[in-house]
Amino acid sequence: MIKWLELPDSEKLIAYEQIGLRAGRSPFIIEKDWWVVQTLSIIFDLPVGQYLVFKGGTSLSKAWQLIGRFSEDVDLAVDREFLGFSGELNKTQRTKLRKAAGIYITDKFSKDLALGFKQRGIKNIDIEIVEAPTKDQDPRIINIHYPGMINTPGYILPRVQIEIGCRSLREPFSIRTFNSLVDEYYPDKNMVQPAIHIPSVDPGRTFLEKLFLLHEEFQRPVEKVRVNRLSRHLYDISKLAKSHHAEKALQDPDLYEMIVAHRYRYTRVGGVDYNLHQPQSLSPMPPESLMKGWRDDYQEMLEQMIYEPNAPAFDILIKDIDDLRSKINAIPWKFRTIFSAEEQ
Repeated sequence: MIKWLELPDSEKLIAYEQIGLRAGRSPFIIEKDWWVVQTLSIIFDLPVGQYLVFKGGTSLSKAWQLIGRFSEDVDLAVDREFLGFSGELNKTQRTKLRKAAGIYITDKFSKDLALGFKQRGIKNIDIEIVEAPTKDQDPRIINIHYPGMINTPGYILPRVQIEIGCRSLREPFSIRTFNSLVDEYYPDKNMVQPAIHIPSVDPGRTFLEKLFLLHEEFQRPVEKVRVNRLSRHLYDISKLAKSHHAEKALQDPDLYEMIVAHRYRYTRVGGVDYNLHQPQSLSPMPPESLMKGWRDDYQEMLEQMIYEPNAPAFDILIKDIDDLRSKINAIPWKFRTIFSAEEQ
């Protein structure tokens, strides 16, 4: 039984409020952060844990402490060898991989996860397997609805969303040690839990993947470009660009090319020319005609998800991204692969 759960609700509520003041975040986020860390701890204690890596925005904030925003998702990648697939996969094999992952996640992983919560004495949670439109949908989503004590601010919900996919790269990653804000700040150390050790994707790779994601998005017809909640990538890229991780990634042609080739093969976006991922033509800048929508989305995120005291205004953020684009476009090297327009 987790000792924190034995505290009366009134004491936990006071603690969330006091820790929120000290950490500069809302009590709701302090509470949710505790649930995110419990979920990660349980997942990586499962048999599949050794085949998983933690990635995405939550890894940047929790595992690496490189961004000042709260991310509600637990984004995971499972090694496809765990599912019985290895080597280069053709189109048919990739479809089989996605189907196998879907069956495993819904039939086995979700049940193991429920048992993991039960074994730790965590009750009154609801595990929701989000219905997929097709059998080969990837990634798959599982929502952990927890009994929140604090009213939701609206943008963030009282749930931990687990997004687990089979098509992402696993390397490079590092083991990172961290704990919840409750465990970090609560004065009675007899009531807190030890830090957890989680394999987490290296920030340089995440930096490149976010650049490529936006570049691909902005190659789509303007009327099809998405906006909702995507401005977070601009913020993350801007923060990462100021770290040594970004500099190292941009000086690594092999890593750059490996990620582009993997995206082309496993997460290809229709209508996108992957030869334009060359550094000289890469652009993570939103189209001017859509700038207002991105500005509005960023403002909403500023108000509810970013806790950095001096977070950049949108115009400054866009200038950072434009300066980064110029820097990347001036890179002298090119990747060697030529990507066909035909799907393989």
